[in-house]
Amino acid sequence: MNTTSVEVTAGLGGFLVLFGLALMVWFLGRDLSRRLRRMRQAESLRREQVERAAAPRADGAASSPPAGDEASGPPTDPVRPPQA
Repeated sequence: MNTTSVEVTAGLGGFLVLFGLALMVWFLGRDLSRRLRRMRQAESLRREQVERAAAPRADGAASSPPAGDEASGPPTDPVRPPQA
């Protein structure tokens, strides 16, 4: 049996380490949420472009989109701006 009255606790250092870990997990979760939202939006835009490009073919119209259509250019990534 331990008859001494000395308690061993983590103290301030343990609290700061645990707080730092919790803060890192929170930031990682927030970053993951942002990335998933961007990926979902990019996929939605990509699907819209594919459906828009496939729609004239399904109606029996010309296979190429009109000259003013945005889908006529090269595909761009909606998350990153186009590079010059």
